Amino acid sequence: MDFIYLIVGSAIILTCFYFVVSPFFSRNEGRSSETDSWESTLTLDSVYSAVNELEMDYLMKKIKEKDFLQLKEQYQMIATELVKQEGKPKRETNNNVSQAEEAELELLRELQKLRKKKGRSS
Repeated sequence: MDFIYLIVGSAIILTCFYFVVSPFFSRNEGRSSETDSWESTLTLDSVYSAVNELEMDYLMKKIKEKDFLQLKEQYQMIATELVKQEGKPKRETNNNVSQAEEAELELLRELQKLRKKKGRSS
């Protein structure tokens, strides 16, 4: 009778051990499809709201200036790619203005529109 409890207990322990250890050894094949679906659901409004939250975190001293600038630039590049994909016509700017400055200006304009829009609906 003690052997049955020993075998059943061992089986339960091995099963638990398998479920705990197996994720560390499985392949991450599903990870690329998850990022593809995440990128396909990314909208311009979500990028602008992320930048707005990022600015709030910076103003509240939750993140460092270096990190803030780096993340803001990444969000601006994502926003410009989304604008290009949507086919919105770009406004003509001076040749002296760099692409990063142009993206920042466009991003700020869109943020202003969103802030005004949220202010009216509240």
